[in-house]
Amino acid sequence: MKYYTLNRRFRQTKVMLAIILALSLFFYLRSINQEDTNAEQVDLFSSDLGDVVPEAPKNKHHHWFSSKCPDYLEYSEERHEPFSEGPLKLPYMRPPEECRTFKSVAVERTLEALEPRFKDPDLFRLLENCLPNTLDTTILWTDFEDANDLRSFIVTGDIHAEWLRDAARQLSVYQPFVKHDKQLQLLMKGAINQQALFISRQPYCNAFQPPKESKVHRKPSAVDFVSPHPNYYVSFECKWELDSLASFLTLSNEYYENTGDSSFVNEVWLRAFEVILIVLQKQSSPTFNPDTGTLLSFPYKFQRETRIGSETLPLAGTGNPINGGTGLVRSAFRPSDDSTIFQFLIPANAHMAVELSKISYLLKSKQDSTGNIAMFVDAAHQFSESIKVGIKNNAIFDHPKHGKIYAYEIDGYGSALFMDDANIPSLLSLPELGFLEVDDPIYNNTRQMILSKSNPYFLQSRFFEGVGGPHIGLQNAWPMSLLMAIRTTDDEQIITKYLELVKSTTAGLGLMHESINVYIPKGGAYTRPWFSWCNSEFGKTILDLASRKPHLIFKEDYVESVNIDSLLSK
Repeated sequence: MKYYTLNRRFRQTKVMLAIILALSLFFYLRSINQEDTNAEQVDLFSSDLGDVVPEAPKNKHHHWFSSKCPDYLEYSEERHEPFSEGPLKLPYMRPPEECRTFKSVAVERTLEALEPRFKDPDLFRLLENCLPNTLDTTILWTDFEDANDLRSFIVTGDIHAEWLRDAARQLSVYQPFVKHDKQLQLLMKGAINQQALFISRQPYCNAFQPPKESKVHRKPSAVDFVSPHPNYYVSFECKWELDSLASFLTLSNEYYENTGDSSFVNEVWLRAFEVILIVLQKQSSPTFNPDTGTLLSFPYKFQRETRIGSETLPLAGTGNPINGGTGLVRSAFRPSDDSTIFQFLIPANAHMAVELSKISYLLKSKQDSTGNIAMFVDAAHQFSESIKVGIKNNAIFDHPKHGKIYAYEIDGYGSALFMDDANIPSLLSLPELGFLEVDDPIYNNTRQMILSKSNPYFLQSRFFEGVGGPHIGLQNAWPMSLLMAIRTTDDEQIITKYLELVKSTTAGLGLMHESINVYIPKGGAYTRPWFSWCNSEFGKTILDLASRKPHLIFKEDYVESVNIDSLLSK
């Protein structure tokens, strides 16, 4: 009897395995068949978003390492000669020239012009590695054949996907170069066009797969419980982050400010902007009807099967309640990709307010040539002003130690979160975002809170200090926070101190890392060896000092202020 039972169970198991294999094969074949069709299906998440913008012609240009080139993830964790002549002996971390994913003549000329000026060869080696890192390693695909449909796809580095925010920040350091480099200009317009397509398709998503026409292999991503349901052939992750949409506007505004070229404002771009305005309107609604108190419908929900609380949203994926009448826009997640506690995320709202104001100005110049877009101008201006007033009226609180400060998050009911996170936009970055001036008294109070133990995520040891966040944990600070602290102060002692800290904590690898364990010397324990966003932030910081505080980094013979235009006009 025992043998019969085991034999029967064995036969049943074989049948079940056969069924599972058959179903797996069926769904696999169907996924292959549907990849082409699904890539064409655009889910704008709402019937009131109008017609879908048709895709432009496909193209073939790949920019990625050939089989003869090293895997940069592995390459970035090994030291390569020649080493710098300073005491740190930092390695040369640029990939071989034939393996670089994009080349900018303007960036190369700038590095050549700056090298003899530096008094610290280790600091220059960091600039040499970091400034071109996004161009060298992350331009996965470009298509420049059709001048009316330029495309660029930029990955974060070690993650094979494009985050809207990360890509905008990675490219931001190159915006001053574009007027001097035609290829770089094409790259930037391609990035704007590609992000416009992403947003017009799936505006609640923060990260995206390579475009179908790129023929670049897609990497699998988490399949979350999201409403509206995303198309995972297009999106890599679908966390609603207000700053992601603001970052697309930053990418557009910075390009316009540096070139005066507004030709990217085409049908696709306007469609994406229309979608942004619709999403902002939906995400401005409170949790409850202010008149009746009844629960309103939720335009967005997100749940993930996880043991990490900051990777999902409470209350069946809706997030904690927000009050009405604030003028602010909710954000389910932070720029760190961690969930918000109170969904009015103040840095993201400030970021959006600034970019909408700039876009309003830009679009005014387009009304004659692009038809009647006055409604976009008015809507952008009204949203911008509403958010600014909302922050002023709702986000300033009396801190028991620092006086009046900006809260990181609020809910409109009176609750506030006093902290800052390293990721940009942050409270620390408010002057660079253009929301206020560096000498603003409330900002300076807030800054004192951020860079002290009053901020629960400010970490400090005898080896390193800086702002971290819940994304990595309570031992890791992000070098990015110190780079932002440098760019938002005139205090030369602080600048020198923080510059020395980031220079000496690369684990001897000569690149910026996402975060480092503050209790390990020299940055010896870190996350993400190939994190191009922070490399770009380092490049931006050194270029800022070259213009604003040249005597801190240059030899005595080269103490005059320099900028990109002055260097490249010679």
